[in-house]
Amino acid sequence: MTEKILAHLQPERVWSIFEEITRIPRPSKKEQKIRQWIKEWAKQHKIPLVKEDDVGNLLLAADAHAGCEDFATIVLQAHMDMVCQKNPGVEIDFENDPLKIRIDGDKVRAVGTSLGADNGIGLAYCLAALSDPDLKRGPLEVLLTVDEETGLTGAFNIKKGFFTGKYLLNVDSEETGKITISSAGGGGTEIIFPISLEEQKDTSALSVKISGLLGGHSGVDIDKPRLNAIKVGIDSLRDLEDKIRLVKLEGGSAHNAIPRDFEFEIVFAKTDETTVIKHIEQWRKNTLKVATKNEPTMKIELTKSKATRAFSKEQTMAILATLQEIKHGPIAFSKEIRGLVQTSSNLALVKTSEKEVSVFISTRSSDNKELEEVREEIKKIGERHHAQVRLDKAYPGWKPKPDAAFVQMVKKAYESVIKKPVTLEAIHAGLECGLFATLDPEIQIASIGPNIANAHSPDEYVEIESVEILWNVLKEILARMNIL
Repeated sequence: MTEKILAHLQPERVWSIFEEITRIPRPSKKEQKIRQWIKEWAKQHKIPLVKEDDVGNLLLAADAHAGCEDFATIVLQAHMDMVCQKNPGVEIDFENDPLKIRIDGDKVRAVGTSLGADNGIGLAYCLAALSDPDLKRGPLEVLLTVDEETGLTGAFNIKKGFFTGKYLLNVDSEETGKITISSAGGGGTEIIFPISLEEQKDTSALSVKISGLLGGHSGVDIDKPRLNAIKVGIDSLRDLEDKIRLVKLEGGSAHNAIPRDFEFEIVFAKTDETTVIKHIEQWRKNTLKVATKNEPTMKIELTKSKATRAFSKEQTMAILATLQEIKHGPIAFSKEIRGLVQTSSNLALVKTSEKEVSVFISTRSSDNKELEEVREEIKKIGERHHAQVRLDKAYPGWKPKPDAAFVQMVKKAYESVIKKPVTLEAIHAGLECGLFATLDPEIQIASIGPNIANAHSPDEYVEIESVEILWNVLKEILARMNIL
């Protein structure tokens, strides 16, 4: 029998469901196992309506509890997938293995991996609301989407009429005391360099590995003083472009995570060995000294390599120039909301295969025009260096409607529970809400969630007390759906 780690935590129903979810693999685009588990769970709990669309989104629906038949229908929404990140040396197969979870004081974490509270705890709230017979609630629809983290595939493909409620509560926010009513749009850009390895003579080779950076969410953490491992590594090669040839580059792990690790390998003439190694060792010393405060666990390892085949000089120059020119971090701040990042760029991934080097950049903005301008500039950089460029379909931002009746009701319900003012906020992160808003001009949307920190990283945790607070808020919102 599997040990229950969270059994004594409150609310018991929410934590019990969440713990079960942590045992089920659910990487983005590979949600088959969690989807099957949800359908079996719904059958066990006699949920009257369960339907699935062509891309794997699920809708579970239940009738009103006795005495609440005249309540307006509410849609609770969460996503099934999670960002899978692990620390070096941690052995886990995210497609088959359960997460190992633990209680750390007032927090719940995973051991060496991301926890998936984003959005597993939201998923747990949704199922708890469906199955709790004691709730005062009207008709309830639960919308569970696929692939939120790597392309919003589920939300992009939902057809009008898949759900019917006019009031949607997204439970994918990450801070109590705040209600999200606006989020950024975004889109990815891939730059691809064809490569061929050439045999080099009378050369030496060096491997450089950067690891242990804090990383974090490429939206909400993008303006924090956190280094991008790819950018750090590329800086080491400034002024060496004419002396070295690239062998490989590998960095980052997800489009929506700030890269924590980067490794590259170079070759250079034996006659330049002293110059190159001295330059990189000095860079290593300077970088670690400067990064001590904000990146205390960063490591930079230099290892001699036996590589003798490398990219051509032209390919090396083109790739290095592109990675140097692409911006990472905030690009513009909101003029309306002080301190809010309006537009940003995350140099997220660099991968080397047998025939190509692929670079992926994730761009976010609450201004759709600015979003496309930044992506167009990235495209021009790639084309200027003779690379192929692919632009993913962008998703729209979610415009705020602070005076909407549903938003105001959620605010009052929230304040009645925590006994203090609640703020309405916009965030520099992508939520599916913008796409739901395009389905129906009459729909009203708000987003809430417990305290989750360091999402998309192995340092992710959810605060235990906040989960109960948010559950009480959710119950109060459901109980007030009769006033809409």
